[in-house]
Amino acid sequence: MSVYVIMNVGTEHLYHKPNHYSHAYYATERGAKSACTKLNKRRINEQYVVMTSAEFEKNHNPFVVVYNLITKRPVEIRRADVGSCIDPSMELYHCM
Repeated sequence: MSVYVIMNVGTEHLYHKPNHYSHAYYATERGAKSACTKLNKRRINEQYVVMTSAEFEKNHNPFVVVYNLITKRPVEIRRADVGSCIDPSMELYHCM
């Protein structure tokens, strides 16, 4: 069973629903396309597309190298996780 997501074409980031911390996931392609159409009508300067979460992980969320803040060793994490609480190059990672 596929899970569908909405991606911003310009930034290649997943769409977040307003006032939510996690990405918006859709169980059906029809639901995702409906939400994507509404987004594209509301946000004229941005373009959104629908894809499966597996396709996003494979093609649009590659591994990048960051350096651990304390040890200075290289660590590979997904690009979408850079700057989050699971990024070892950030102080927040070491404070949790």
